[in-house]
Amino acid sequence: MSKKNLTALVFLFGTFILLFVVTFFLPEEIPFHFDADGEAGWYASKYFILLLTPVPYLIYHQFTHKKK
Repeated sequence: MSKKNLTALVFLFGTFILLFVVTFFLPEEIPFHFDADGEAGWYASKYFILLLTPVPYLIYHQFTHKKK
């Protein structure tokens, strides 16, 4: 495993652990989308953040690894 991949994985797991701990202090529903008036239009469970954690890493992985 290259140093570049290892660094990305460390950040991924570090972010996941941090969000896991913070999740216990968040309200049950978190607003994710706001309209032009500043009103929340879409709410999600606080656990939804944990599902979104790997998305930036997957995007990074997709664009940085060459297909063989």
